[in-house]
Amino acid sequence: MIDLSFVIIGKNAQWSIARLLDSVITHAPPRLATEIIYVDSASTDRTIEIVSRYPATIIQLSASQPLCASAGRYIGTQYATSKYICFLDSDMELLDGWLERALKVMDESLEIAAITGIVVDTDSTLTADSILPIDYSSYHGAKLTGRKSLGGAVLFRRSALIQVGSWNPYIISEEEPELCLRIRHAGHRVVRLEYPMARHYTTPVLAFSTLFARRKRGLYLGQGQTIRYYLRNRLLLPYLMQDRYLVTNSCAVLLAIASGVLSWATMNGLWLLCFLGPLAIVIVLDAIRTRSFYRPLFRLFSRVVILEGTIRGFLMHPNRSGEFTGDITFVRRADDIIAGANAPFRPM
Repeated sequence: MIDLSFVIIGKNAQWSIARLLDSVITHAPPRLATEIIYVDSASTDRTIEIVSRYPATIIQLSASQPLCASAGRYIGTQYATSKYICFLDSDMELLDGWLERALKVMDESLEIAAITGIVVDTDSTLTADSILPIDYSSYHGAKLTGRKSLGGAVLFRRSALIQVGSWNPYIISEEEPELCLRIRHAGHRVVRLEYPMARHYTTPVLAFSTLFARRKRGLYLGQGQTIRYYLRNRLLLPYLMQDRYLVTNSCAVLLAIASGVLSWATMNGLWLLCFLGPLAIVIVLDAIRTRSFYRPLFRLFSRVVILEGTIRGFLMHPNRSGEFTGDITFVRRADDIIAGANAPFRPM
């Protein structure tokens, strides 16, 4: 039996996939039987060629269907045969020490269904010599903290994942909070082990180019999609309550619309000023606190973009995850498993 599956998702990841796979093979516990499943979203570069050099099963999603992270993880989960599944994105690097600690926690605490660690965001343009090393000594005696949601780097108990219905392959973004909500309401715990788990090689967060690139990829649609899915579901209110930015953004926009309509209807700009005045004060105070006007203005603009994406996501027609079959091609099944014998290759 396979003890641990690594499910890795990616698209056009020739710049990063070898680094991730090397780290997985290096840090996979040698005492466990493990497997690597790479789910590719119709890459057009050399990603498949590079992954083929490693002992990994390769599944490729066709470009003829909607592609997103949750669809890749859903397919990977279907073909995982292990007790635990470790999900990683292709732009990450697994760090030393976290996995052994996390597996020990999962073995000892059966109520925990999912565990993540500290993900260190790193500028993808930096060279290896420019990346600051991690001071592991400061994480001695790492503790567990309860979480409402986890990111793309996470270790799941496979039985709990199957119990709640796995990932929703139609949610384009923010699929982790939606899944973790179902897991927590099924009586399981979601935690973070306060120890470095992975590096995430990414573009600068506070950059308009990153914001627009994420919008172009549909990465602000997920909140609206989830609300649409939960309209007649008891999880709607818990979902809304766990995302304070969604609530505050929506209230702010409603106030802006109301003040604008009242100013137009009464031909009195005072109503609009009642909204713009406090907003300007908040921006100035935030600028003083951060010593930058760029940060508060960027945050304001990003919340507008996120809310716009939420509205578009809400207007999308929902599909049932059980209807998703996926147009996939098995490029290759691994001939060798990195730390054990081959396991039967079959969907769950």
